Formats: sequence, C-alpha cells, structure tokens
Amino acid sequence: MALQQLQLSQFRNIESAQLSFSADWNLIYGANGSGKTSVLEAIYLLAHGRSFRTSKAHKVIRHEQALYTVFARIGAGAQQIALGVQRDRAGDWLARLNGEKVQRVADCASLLPVQLITPESFRLFFGGPKERRQFFDMGLFHVEHQFYEVWMRFNKVLKQRNALLKSRQTNAEFYQFWDQQFVELAIQLQSMRVAYIELLNVELQNLIKDVPALLGLQLELVAGWNCRENNAAELTQQLRDSFAMDLRVGYSQLGPQKADLRVKVRGEYADELLSRGQLKVLLFSLKIAQSNVIYRSGHKQPLLLIDDLASELDDQSKRQIFNFLYQLNSQVFITAIETSQVLPQISSDTEVALFHVEHGQIERTDENGRRT
Repeated sequence: MALQQLQLSQFRNIESAQLSFSADWNLIYGANGSGKTSVLEAIYLLAHGRSFRTSKAHKVIRHEQALYTVFARIGAGAQQIALGVQRDRAGDWLARLNGEKVQRVADCASLLPVQLITPESFRLFFGGPKERRQFFDMGLFHVEHQFYEVWMRFNKVLKQRNALLKSRQTNAEFYQFWDQQFVELAIQLQSMRVAYIELLNVELQNLIKDVPALLGLQLELVAGWNCRENNAAELTQQLRDSFAMDLRVGYSQLGPQKADLRVKVRGEYADELLSRGQLKVLLFSLKIAQSNVIYRSGHKQPLLLIDDLASELDDQSKRQIFNFLYQLNSQVFITAIETSQVLPQISSDTEVALFHVEHGQIERTDENGRRT
C-alpha cells in the first residue's frame, strides 16, 4: 500500500499542509531551511514513532505551539487505512489507527516499511554494530512475522540476566532459568537473521552485478558469539565460560544483542577500500536491495526517503544510483534544492509529483514551478 495523503499541523516550521502523493516518485524541492526535510521527517515519524533529526519532542513542535499532529492515509484501491500521531511538549505520545488508539509503535511500523537515506547514513559503515543491527533487523521485522515477538522476549530475558549480573549475584542456580531462555531465543534470532541475510545478499548481488567497484561484495553476519553450529550446547558453554567476566563488568557480553554485519569488498572492509562516492553507491544498493526483499518476501509496499540526493555525488555515481532506483519496488520521496538536480535523471514515462517548499509553505507544481 502507498502513502496517499499526508496532513501536517504545527510541525517544525509548517503551520499546516495537506499533500497528495504519487504512488511512484515524489520530489520535494526548495532552498535549505525551507522545510522540505520536515516532510520526510513526518513520514519517518509515522513509521518509527520518533524523529530521525532529534530525540527532543519539543524541537519538532512549531514555535510557541502546544503539540504537533501528523495524519496520513495509506492504501491501494478500495483499501484505506488512516493513521495519525500527535505529540506534545512533554513528550506524551498518542497514535490512532482507523480511529482506534495504538498501544505499540510496532503496530504503526508494520504498515509503513520506511527506509531513510540522509548525508548521515554513512554511519552504516563508520558507526558501531548497533547501526548495522538496526538496518538488517528492520528488514527482518517486515519479512519474518515471528521476529518482533522473539526479539521482545529475548530483550526481557536479557534485562533480567543483566540485573542479576549487576547485583553481583554469584549463585549459578539463579541464572539457570534465564540462561535456558536466553539460549533458546538467541538460537531462534540467529536462524532468522541468517535466512534474512541470505535473501538480502541474493537481491544485492543481482542489483550490483554491473558495478565494477562493487564486484566481490560480501555480507558476513556476526552472531554475537562464536557461532560455529548455532546450537544450544555451543552457546550454553560459552555463557558459562564468560560468566566470571560478565559478573565483573555487570552485563552479558555474548548474544544476539552484540550481532554485527561485516560489509566487505574483495576481502577488505568497504569503508577502508571504497571512495566516498563509491560508498554512497553501496549505501543506496543496500537500502534498495532491502526494500526489494521487503516487497517480495514481506509482501508490503516499502517507502524510500532520500534527503539531499545530489549531495557528494558525481555524474557517474548519480547515474548508477538512478539505475538502482529504477529496479526499486518502492514509493520514493526525494528532496533537492532544485528540480534540475533530479528530473533529468528520471525517465519521461515515470510519474513524478513535484512539491515546492518555501518558508514552511508547500505547493504542488509542474516542472516549470507553476502551481497546479
């Protein structure tokens, strides 16, 4: 299902806006600081329950206003879903799905598989393992229906085990119950992740087969423990062996909460081998491959948000990225300063909706900038 309409009220510098989108491509353009990134932020917030720009709720609310509201209509044909989110300056959050109160952010996220590419997305390569776990677990969440429940159960067990370790409890009998569940859930998560990375790798290799710089690309999943056979006995023994050190530091050092994804090209880490432009091409290929896996295996319509697409891209890299985008089964939202940075790369038979943003005012336009 596509995001059809978006309504914003008191969001950033946007007092009020009502937008109707194309199911294919949407280009939001305007000067820096005009508010175009705020449109992407609002879409992201609907799916994730939080902003990608700040953790402080009051920063998102328009100056001197009490709260913001973001409302969307999602659908395909006769099937329609209404989703709204409201948040005040204290951070209190209210979401409604078809008029009913939503208890979990995951209920919103499951409707909108939203991926984001910004100039800060290079953290996928240069950041810590958490960045990469969030990347592949997002795809897994939309493909494997059991993943979220298993992951939540594991985190509850992990919290209990870590509380015991932090209290410096040395009696091994207190850990037996939690360790048994820890191991069982860890094995399940690892199996799901292995299967998902295999799907992602197939999609990725098909996407990059004509990109010389990315030939020999490898995705290596690191389990978070020495996982040779992914069986219970193996992890149970390692937990026993690491118990003294876990007790000393006060938390569990092994497990799926420590997983990582190594991205290598011809045996070397991608961030050490590739140029900045090549890394951006790789970033797009990973995000687009994941969107396609969600579309094919999760049977959902993903959304891809691209902020400042032209940043740090030479002409060759831009052409390659647009070649990727034409193999994408997603609804696309792009921001740019000028339409000329994007439109020449888009085929004339592709439907593109254009939106000009100026001082928080948003108007739909034609290619010549005239209001439609």
